[in-house]
Amino acid sequence: KVVSNEVTTSPVSEIIAVGTKVESTSIPSEGAPSLVEVKPELEVTTEAVAYDTLHQEDPDLLKGEIRLIQTGVVGERTILTEVTTVDGKEVRQVKSNTVTLAPVTEIIAVGTKVESTSIPSEGAPSLVEEKPELEVTRESVPYETIRKEDPTLSDDQVRLVQAGVDGERTILTEVTTPNGKESRKLVSNEITRAPVPEIILVGTKKEPLPVPQPKIETQTIPYKIIYQADDSQEVGSRKTKTHGVNGQVETTTRYTRDQTSGQIIESSTSKTLVEKVDEVVLVGTKPSVETKVIANSTIYEADPTLPYQTEKVAVSGKEGSEKMTTTYQVDAQTGQVTERDHQKEVTAPIDKVVKVGNVETIVISIPIKEERRQDSRLDKDLEKVESQGDSGETTTTRVYEVNSQTGELLSHTETSAVTKAMKPKVILVGTKENKPHLLPVNTELENAIDVRPASQGMKAVDLLSNPYVTNALRPNILGRDVISKKIELKKTNPTITDEEVKEVLRKEYLERLSIKDALEETKKTLDTDLKKVVAHSLSVLGNTAETRSKVRADLEANKEKILLGLTYINRFYNIDFGKTNIRDILAYNPSSFGKKVTSLEWLTSLGSMSYDEMKLVNSPRTFEKYFGKVTDKSTLLDFLDYNRTTFTSMDGDTWLKDATKAIVVEKKSKEKTDENVSLYTKLTSDPAKYGAEPQQIDNRKQYNLATLLGLVNIKEPSIYAITNMATVSYGNIGTYMDSSLAQSNPTQYKAELEKVKAMVELTAERQAAYIDTLYRITKKDNQSKLVTNRLIVDTMKKYTSKQNAGIKEIWSKEFGPEADKGVKDFMSPLGMYSPPQSVGAEANGAGVRYFIDRVLDDRGSATYSHEMTHLLDRTVLFNNYGRRDGTGAEFYARGIFENSYTPETDSYFNLNFVYDESDKESFYNKTPERFKSATDLKEYMHGSFDVLYTLDYLEAEASRGLSASDKTVYFKQLLPSATSGSRTPVSYPNPSVKPTHQSEEIKALTEADASKLGDVHSLIDNHIVVNRYIIKGFTATGKVDANGYYTVDMFDTIYGVNENDKGMSGDISFRKQAFELISGLGYYEGFVPYVSNQYKQDAENENRPLSDQYIFEKILAGKTYAQFKKEQMDERIAKISKLKSITIDYKGKQEEIFSPERMKQLMEEAVKEELAQIKAGNISQKQYRFIETPVQKLKKAIYKAYLKESNEFRNSIYTS
Repeated sequence: KVVSNEVTTSPVSEIIAVGTKVESTSIPSEGAPSLVEVKPELEVTTEAVAYDTLHQEDPDLLKGEIRLIQTGVVGERTILTEVTTVDGKEVRQVKSNTVTLAPVTEIIAVGTKVESTSIPSEGAPSLVEEKPELEVTRESVPYETIRKEDPTLSDDQVRLVQAGVDGERTILTEVTTPNGKESRKLVSNEITRAPVPEIILVGTKKEPLPVPQPKIETQTIPYKIIYQADDSQEVGSRKTKTHGVNGQVETTTRYTRDQTSGQIIESSTSKTLVEKVDEVVLVGTKPSVETKVIANSTIYEADPTLPYQTEKVAVSGKEGSEKMTTTYQVDAQTGQVTERDHQKEVTAPIDKVVKVGNVETIVISIPIKEERRQDSRLDKDLEKVESQGDSGETTTTRVYEVNSQTGELLSHTETSAVTKAMKPKVILVGTKENKPHLLPVNTELENAIDVRPASQGMKAVDLLSNPYVTNALRPNILGRDVISKKIELKKTNPTITDEEVKEVLRKEYLERLSIKDALEETKKTLDTDLKKVVAHSLSVLGNTAETRSKVRADLEANKEKILLGLTYINRFYNIDFGKTNIRDILAYNPSSFGKKVTSLEWLTSLGSMSYDEMKLVNSPRTFEKYFGKVTDKSTLLDFLDYNRTTFTSMDGDTWLKDATKAIVVEKKSKEKTDENVSLYTKLTSDPAKYGAEPQQIDNRKQYNLATLLGLVNIKEPSIYAITNMATVSYGNIGTYMDSSLAQSNPTQYKAELEKVKAMVELTAERQAAYIDTLYRITKKDNQSKLVTNRLIVDTMKKYTSKQNAGIKEIWSKEFGPEADKGVKDFMSPLGMYSPPQSVGAEANGAGVRYFIDRVLDDRGSATYSHEMTHLLDRTVLFNNYGRRDGTGAEFYARGIFENSYTPETDSYFNLNFVYDESDKESFYNKTPERFKSATDLKEYMHGSFDVLYTLDYLEAEASRGLSASDKTVYFKQLLPSATSGSRTPVSYPNPSVKPTHQSEEIKALTEADASKLGDVHSLIDNHIVVNRYIIKGFTATGKVDANGYYTVDMFDTIYGVNENDKGMSGDISFRKQAFELISGLGYYEGFVPYVSNQYKQDAENENRPLSDQYIFEKILAGKTYAQFKKEQMDERIAKISKLKSITIDYKGKQEEIFSPERMKQLMEEAVKEELAQIKAGNISQKQYRFIETPVQKLKKAIYKAYLKESNEFRNSIYTS
């Protein structure tokens, strides 16, 4: 309850006197009134204002009691009086009379409460009552401002007469709390202290202004600059003709007062002190003459009359010119020179015409063939040359297309014709029998001795346990074999001794000789064969009792040797020459070669050979030691050729394929057509022709002849051989079909064998296509390095119908009954066998071995490209500059030169050098023939990046508006890191050139880094890669160790670049940038310098390591790689509006893209869908299965459409 609310103390106004007195300093003119003015004074007086007393009843006080609530305070009144004294008389005028401090009312509470003395009866309510409380609150009362006019003050003056003081309001409220509930009652609300107003006097008096003193001013009159054209001066030059002079004018200003109005009157007079002179500037306007050279083109034209590759200037050509004369005009006020007129005079260029000899004529000599004609008039073995013959000539004419811009010879058409017939050398060969090769049947001599005892003894000989054989054919067992075999055998026999291990190995070594089966076959016909031995021996020695006794004794004494001799001939000289097999001639009629030797002596001598001499790989040297004395031929090749020419009219190439039952496919080069790739020629030619070093030549010859001998002893199709210009491949037929069908189901066997033959043929085509492609793109000086005999050995896996069989489970034994026939008859005896390894294949210095992969499978041809890369990267592929320091073998194969294994589905950067995909739709060139030269590689990759950079840009733009948080989801970073993984070690005697290589790491993107991303350039600068990029398998982030098996998908965008100033960058950037350099610069201009040691010596000469930065300085004209990539990207961005329209297969329908805007719209939709897919976790790295993303689908569809529309980028994807 508010009892009262009054101002108990009035506010007191603050009064401030502000001086307004102005003293005059001017001296009045004579007779003029005085300017001295008397100013009034303000007198301030105060009076007390009595306060009131207020009595208020208070029911809480006992009647008769009083209580002072508020003490009274006397107020104050302020009186302002203006006092003026004029002529000694005082005049007073009250200006204001105001209560400046309000009195505060005195408040006294008067009790009205009467107390009861009665005692309340039982149950009566209590007389105790709640007493109210009086709540006093005070509030400020703002003062007001009073402005009063004062005619005594000048109109520019104000004076504070009284300062304002806020007053105070007092509010009394009665507060009671009956039954716990608060009740409030306003008692009073009064201003207890009145506010004191602020009083301000505002002057209204107009003061007369003093008359100013005369004023003299000097004004500078600036001169003008006048510009005049001067045709004698060059544009941009100026010359001052007249120097400018500023003028000066003196102005005197005098003041007087108008006596009537009192206004000040101003009058001025001027005089010129210095005359102004304008400056004249001559501005050069000499007409300019700009002459631009119009380059003339060099046009190359085919000229079949010129020698091949000869260039002749038909029209010298002349540069044209464009002469532009420009006249100028000058603005006279500003001096600005502007062009007035242009006159153009054009002299057209005359193109230089260069004729290029485009007809290559290759004359290949047709070697004289021997034509052996039987002549019954001549004795047998007597030969007579009837005609020496004359070599012929085959002329191959290649007519090349000429690149009109570069003069490079492109694809060609080819015709061949025999321009000179070969005349054979005619040799008459006597057929009149004098020394028959085959021993005539002589029953008397054959039965002259009972051979059964010797035969029985020989049949009892066991290759592995016979004491004589054990000693005679004791191998030199290698220590490493003892160690490994002991480890193997200890698993079942922990106490086995070294001697026991060696005995096991001795038998295995004997098995490797591959004569065990032949020995058993020899035993089967011993009764008959020994009779032939006896018959020949007695025919030479004479059939006497003495000779018969000697022959009988020698048979018994040398039974093991004779058996081994017969076995060796049966195994390795069971050779067909047309219809004649020389096995029986060698064994039973050795004297037919002109030497007097008995079969018994010959076989005994032959059977005396050692273990090493018995090995097939040593057969050429064994021939020289044992056979030479009998056959009168110094080498195995001489002997074979002698028999070939004696018994057939076939050349060596034809004879080998006739004599062997191996499947042989030979694929000539379509580029180097004069190169003979026949297997016989490759095995019998000088190894130096195929790149063998001098120290290797003898061993290579021996091995090749041993291989030839092994091939002509293949009596069933257990082996295949493929040849081309660069390689010879051998493999087992039993790897690809069930060879047991030959006995169990001959019809099915033949059908399956035909399938294998088709596989051999297709693989041969692919291998040859690959080698021819390398031949076309390598430098001419390196083409000869592709003429080699590199050995490709297929896997030793046996055929199985079991799915997912492990390699160890189906790997053929090296020998024995479980071994594949091709393995034990050919691979093992020639040292081509090896234990299994869990790798696809492996390249060594001379060739390649396959393990998990198979040569004849589709995958095997891609593996061929992988392993051949290891063999050729230092020379053919890298122009002899070698691998770049810091790399390893796998930097170049997987992800660069290795052909895609599945071109229809793979989409990583790749060039198809192997497959004919003409009937399929893939992301690569359909055939290797797309690349006729290294120039075609640049053309193809440039077109490829026309599409890829465009799509990458559109993806960057579509993601540009994403929030920083979303960008951390959509992107990752591919950052340099400390080197890890393996690199080929290199020593550096000079420590200052030792590089510091880097690896890479893919990391999640932080929001701080994401906030830096804007346009596509910022993605390049900040090492950005899209989220969908997979390192390998399903690993999406983490370390990228050096020398790994990585690929870079064309559609999983890597925006960032890496440039190491001290060495190499990581594997992924290395691969991506290698392909970008083919696109931007070319194969030999950018790719080879980057991936090889081309600039190593230059760097070291400058005392610098070979680094990315050093190489880029060389090939990018001083630009950084980031600058180069931005330029490449910008080149495509500028052409987006010129993209040709395409139709794509997308989302199950045909989508026509007529404009870049539509492509942009599709990309924006795909990016949005992909972001949602990533957030949902529906991505490959999360689900551990390949999931194609929306952006991948779109990019693949667009890329495939442009690949097709541009004819594999032979044509531009842009409108002209």
